[in-house]
Amino acid sequence: MTVGKFEFKGEGLSFLWLLVWTTVVTAITWGLFFPWAFSAQMRWTASNTFVEGRKLVFKGTGLGFFGTYLLIIVLTVITLGIYAPWGCCKFMKWTTENMDFAQ
Repeated sequence: MTVGKFEFKGEGLSFLWLLVWTTVVTAITWGLFFPWAFSAQMRWTASNTFVEGRKLVFKGTGLGFFGTYLLIIVLTVITLGIYAPWGCCKFMKWTTENMDFAQ
């Protein structure tokens, strides 16, 4: 069997802890913490992902996404959900633009 070019080395217990605390803080702040929670989760995912032996790194921050996040929420609510697909694409674009190989 051929080994793929992508490898993931994350452990469930460390992700569980991350997921629990980011979800709790996001719920307490009525969703305002979501950009920071997502950034933390992406940093964890990237740090456990390897492409052809090269480790990934996620450089995005919650503050760097907060304005765009609020805009996506507002436009999705105003358009009764019609903006959601465009918002998702904006979200994915930000995510991929902040992913890189570790030095």
